[in-house]
Amino acid sequence: MHAIRIEVLLLSVSRDDQLRWRVVRGDLPPGCRPDARARELAGLGADLPTATVVHSTSWRPNANGLILTYAVLPDPDPAEATVRAVPADATIVCSADAAAPTPPAVTVEQVLAHALRHLSLVARTSPAVVAAADSYPRLWHAVVAHTPDVAGQLVGS
Repeated sequence: MHAIRIEVLLLSVSRDDQLRWRVVRGDLPPGCRPDARARELAGLGADLPTATVVHSTSWRPNANGLILTYAVLPDPDPAEATVRAVPADATIVCSADAAAPTPPAVTVEQVLAHALRHLSLVARTSPAVVAAADSYPRLWHAVVAHTPDVAGQLVGS
């Protein structure tokens, strides 16, 4: 049996409009849906705050199974001691082997870079996310500043 871990990247914006993030992780218990577990790990209750976005953004293998990564915005509890600035040099990673698409190692910062590009795209193309973005313009402005791309689009990035 392979274990499934849920990883949640929580995004917020500082008073000076800098994008910040933190990560929480947990196992996926039997019978629990991944989306529900991501919301739970993010500290979201059954009544989600208006315009909360919970977006499945990637998966990758680990030694025991799979890691499913979600992005959640806005972070419901962006305590200063727990958040970090988004690295300016964060880049995505890909495999050089088309027949083996999973890179040998993937850092959480590389997953974050991918998530930001993905969120920047869905903030322009998903009506539900566009509506949510209107509720948190400072946060989403910092997100859409990232190049909007789909997974695997590396040319010109």
